[in-house]
Amino acid sequence: MDTPFEPLRFTHQKRHLHALIMEQQAWFCARDLGRLMGLFLENRLVRKLDPDQRCTLNLNYYDEAQEMLMVSESAAYALLVHHHHPANSQLRQWITHEVMPALFVARLHSHHNSPTPARLEWQDGELSVIHWQNEPWIRLRDMPSLLPGREALPAKTEKWSATTGR
Repeated sequence: MDTPFEPLRFTHQKRHLHALIMEQQAWFCARDLGRLMGLFLENRLVRKLDPDQRCTLNLNYYDEAQEMLMVSESAAYALLVHHHHPANSQLRQWITHEVMPALFVARLHSHHNSPTPARLEWQDGELSVIHWQNEPWIRLRDMPSLLPGREALPAKTEKWSATTGR
């Protein structure tokens, strides 16, 4: 079983919100966000969100590994707007001004092991790279352009069956 994600736990009006940064995006526990909004945010309501706004993660939830439904930052704001209630304005401000900055500060101070996009200056230009495990990783198709006298491979290549003549 995969190691559960370790979220940060925030408290607002004596209720908790588990949140984390994954692939440079904030994710919130749907159950916790729903409690803060006074709603039951489980599959039915969350299914209306776009697929990139929801996911299920193995989360360390109150010191127990559980599969939890998570919503992205954009989904959290969409839910707050769609289920408008005067108290949600204060919740939105709390998420915007306290939770989000704390998540990004915690990310900067953590020693996470997720790939992050970066730019590498090389000879007369820049390359897109992924910084992972304290090293820059370069796309295979960009390698020929790094070697003298070689051109970059095209971004789209033929299907494998077309190159073998099948």
